[in-house]
Amino acid sequence: MLDRVLLPIDFSEQSMMMFDCALDLRALGSKRITLLHVKPRGQKLLIDEKKKLESLVDRLHDAGFDASSVIREGDPSSIILEEADSEHVDLITMASAGKGKASELLVGSVSMAVIRRSSKPILLDKFPAMQVDGKIKECRHGQYLFKHALVSVDIPLCSANLEDLFQALCRRGLKEATLLHIIDSSKYKIGDDGRFSYVKKMLNEMKARVDSPCKIATHVHYGTTAYNILETIREVEASIVVIGTKKSSYLRGMTLGTTTEEVVRKSPIPLLIVPC
Repeated sequence: MLDRVLLPIDFSEQSMMMFDCALDLRALGSKRITLLHVKPRGQKLLIDEKKKLESLVDRLHDAGFDASSVIREGDPSSIILEEADSEHVDLITMASAGKGKASELLVGSVSMAVIRRSSKPILLDKFPAMQVDGKIKECRHGQYLFKHALVSVDIPLCSANLEDLFQALCRRGLKEATLLHIIDSSKYKIGDDGRFSYVKKMLNEMKARVDSPCKIATHVHYGTTAYNILETIREVEASIVVIGTKKSSYLRGMTLGTTTEEVVRKSPIPLLIVPC
């Protein structure tokens, strides 16, 4: 898990920033990165772009990765999903679309289409500026990205896949984690002691199964799910959110749902989105 990574590159500033961040996945044990460039149909790849792609592969080799590049044409989101399956990757890394109105970090249409349909986990970086050794960096590199994960656990749905990935992160260097479950106020009453006891028991059992020195806390909140997740990001000073997506139906495929989509769009920090 996390060994093989697919990184779409369109030579934009954000995709190049994502490349710089992806270099630090080596510290988490990632071994192979495939760079994917999707060009419009009928359009040739410029000589400068081809050279740039080759230089990026060289940089990955220098960083210790097994690396290659793939050039295809067509619909970007569909090609990304096809390559993720054909390359048998463990993770897709993508950049968000950048800043929009009111300085809110947005998620582009290609990224959102991939998130909705992917059967692979996706690392989506929002590039929050942070200070490292007195210098401003545009992404949370290596140990900073996986310093404190806020893991949104949906019990009983979507907990098994999340737990597998969470365990892998702990074994590969995650320093700290908060396991969070929100008891939905539209479904349960605040006096439902049975539900609260059940959730606490499940989170503590999940915590007990972790076989690494990762420091783990458990939180149970009551109220609106998306709001509580976004508030807890600030409360625990999380560096990344780990959250699941649910499969809705065969015809619609993977859809986010209002809660996950709101968190993906509004989170001020990177996300690791896990299909369930």
